[in-house]
Amino acid sequence: MDQSSAPKPIRCRAAVCRAGGEPLRIEEVVVAPPKAYEVRIKIICTSLCHSDVTIWSIKNPAGFPKIFGHEAVGAVESVGEHVEEVSVGDTVLSCFLAHCGDCVDCRSVRSNVCTGVPLGLADGVMPRDGTSRFTDASGAPVQHFLNVSSFSEYTVVDVTRVVKVAAAMPPEKACLLSCGVSTGVGAAWKVAAVEPKSTVAVFGLGSVGLAVAEGARLQGAGRIIGVDLNPDKFEIGKTFGVTDFVNPKDIGDRSISEVIKEMTGGGADYCFECIGLASLMSDAFQSCRPGWGKTVILGVEMQFSPVSINSVEILQGKTIMGSLFGGIKAKTDIPILMNRYLNKELHLDEFITHEVGFHDINKAFELMMAGKSLRCIIWMDRPESNQANPTRISLDLSTSLVRHVFKRERDGPEQCPEAHQMQRAGGEPLRIEEVVVAPPKAYEVRIKIICTSLCHSDVTIWSIKDPAGFPKIFGHEAVGVVESVGEHVEEVSVGDTVLPFCLAHCGDCADCRSVRSNVCTGVPLGLLDGVMPRDGTSRFTDASGAPVQHFLNVSSFSEYTVVDVTHVVKVAAAMPPEKACLFSCGVSTGVGAAWKAAAVEPKSTVAVFGLGSVGLAVAEGARLQGAGRIIGVDLNPDKFEIGKKFGITEFVNPKDIGERSVSEVIKEMTGGGADYCFECIGLASLMQDAFLSCRPGWGKTIILGLEMHLSPISINTVEILQGKSIIGSLLGGIKPKTDIPILMNRYLNKELHLDEFITHEVGFHDINKAFELLMAGKSLRCIIWMDR
Repeated sequence: MDQSSAPKPIRCRAAVCRAGGEPLRIEEVVVAPPKAYEVRIKIICTSLCHSDVTIWSIKNPAGFPKIFGHEAVGAVESVGEHVEEVSVGDTVLSCFLAHCGDCVDCRSVRSNVCTGVPLGLADGVMPRDGTSRFTDASGAPVQHFLNVSSFSEYTVVDVTRVVKVAAAMPPEKACLLSCGVSTGVGAAWKVAAVEPKSTVAVFGLGSVGLAVAEGARLQGAGRIIGVDLNPDKFEIGKTFGVTDFVNPKDIGDRSISEVIKEMTGGGADYCFECIGLASLMSDAFQSCRPGWGKTVILGVEMQFSPVSINSVEILQGKTIMGSLFGGIKAKTDIPILMNRYLNKELHLDEFITHEVGFHDINKAFELMMAGKSLRCIIWMDRPESNQANPTRISLDLSTSLVRHVFKRERDGPEQCPEAHQMQRAGGEPLRIEEVVVAPPKAYEVRIKIICTSLCHSDVTIWSIKDPAGFPKIFGHEAVGVVESVGEHVEEVSVGDTVLPFCLAHCGDCADCRSVRSNVCTGVPLGLLDGVMPRDGTSRFTDASGAPVQHFLNVSSFSEYTVVDVTHVVKVAAAMPPEKACLFSCGVSTGVGAAWKAAAVEPKSTVAVFGLGSVGLAVAEGARLQGAGRIIGVDLNPDKFEIGKKFGITEFVNPKDIGERSVSEVIKEMTGGGADYCFECIGLASLMQDAFLSCRPGWGKTIILGLEMHLSPISINTVEILQGKSIIGSLLGGIKPKTDIPILMNRYLNKELHLDEFITHEVGFHDINKAFELLMAGKSLRCIIWMDR
């Protein structure tokens, strides 16, 4: 480039913040010329976002002086070397998140978190060379903010962070798409992929929350429920599609989740948390529907507190996911949003409540902090004598969701004597006793058990010393022959070989009909009810005539049992009973988690935390899905050799990694994190390790079991906002009557490994030996034969 025509430093005005929480001061700064891959922009207008206010309020001397602002539109004044996609004079909008178009994340449809030019949230410098383009009157550097710094008449931005603005697009409307509105609309469109006619709940109706509602409206949502403490927000929200409104001050002693579950018949399909408050994130999670409910977190928790979720809740098929910039890929998606505005589909005008001149920029801060504005446009060239337009929408948000502490959620039969293994008290050995097994009632099947096996779930509940839970007949992995059937049973007949399954599959309810859920609501799962699901009574009585409790709808530690017809699956004639037995719970859970819940993609990287039966079954499912690498994590070094049979390619023993964490090791092994992490033990700390080990952009963490101490799972919102998600998997997402026959066929076709899970076999009278083996860590599955 000819030095005479090369860009020169520019002196201009900027609103500089010298200390956290102090008013911005208009100062003269020098803006250096753009370097390679950089663009210098003359700002036309900018707007104030909550992110500006949040960081502005932090009293950290190391973070100042700084030029805030990241929502803006301007004209390209000059460009550095290698800039080809924009030219001098082009109108562009700035975007804090890069879109290089070349990195693996930009090329993937699953991620918008560019790794080619990474986001440095608090760096304060240009991303490529780590220096500032701003200096003050003394020559000292001034920090950038969110890669933009639009509270300056001129700024320098990396070319990966600018988007051309259509000629017909008003600059003040385009400005809104730089952050907040795109974040909200994108969260509904790109992250949650809200389905037509679905139910959406939006927690917090500020600019981002209203933009979520607008996105849900565009997606065709049937109901959009707004949650806010300001009653005026309902009228405002109607413009953006809000159909119902919940004010937490008006619901008495009930929790928000109770109200939303009542309004929606079980929970919203999608819940969006738009404030950044851990308690509200928990409320949103509890308000979403079991089976397929998604909770989307749109911002970092304002106090950097973790959000706690209950493993019982997430195992019901729920998902919690993070949304950075609404999943928007700036250069491809923002032009789509501009077109939708120009086509009068997308509402933008209503977000602008105030407009001021640059010299009155502190007024924008005052309005936002007082809760009186959605977006205030700051014009660079507006004369001081005409600084503020009349307010377009009257808002008083002074009682905001942030300042309110929400109430947490409050918490005569035929005589048929048969031998069974009865548990009289928690943790005590099982005793062989004679019981009476009543005939099957309507929709029930009485089964003569051929063989059963012991699962960790049996041991976990067996160990609980709760007198109300006993006497009980355990066992839920089994195969048997139909001995008799009740009225209305047509799909199985006397003499059929069947396996019982703890989870129902009625085929008629909304969940059974949906591809998104396996949590049957037609015959709901009562985990600890101890009775038959339809009439709430037991089919077992002991020698004294007292009822004996069922377990997980099966109770297979009895020569005969009664099971609801929705809980039985026919077994193929060629299928060995001891192999079919494994599909009743553990193996289906693991294989299904990789196949159905996570949908592991070919050549992907998988990490499995805990290589018991379920963990090894996850590895087997990932192998069948074509995973490229399967990393096993376990304290037992022998598990690596065992795991190789099921596709494990690498092994991490936490005892062998010194001071490093498991997540550090896995990130190093995989170049950033595994695509899928499965927690197969039921330990909160391990669930967190798994979450930290998954890849930003699209990493999924799948929780397969109840936390053994019923402790909550603690989630760092900074981590989840990187595009990660946590998915609960009850029985691996398996629909018993359709999916288990597929698994049986894959075994018979020599695709699926089963034989290697069976490490021991005992007779029924030696059932306590099976407990001893499992608790000592010496068995994967012990088959218990009734006739041995």
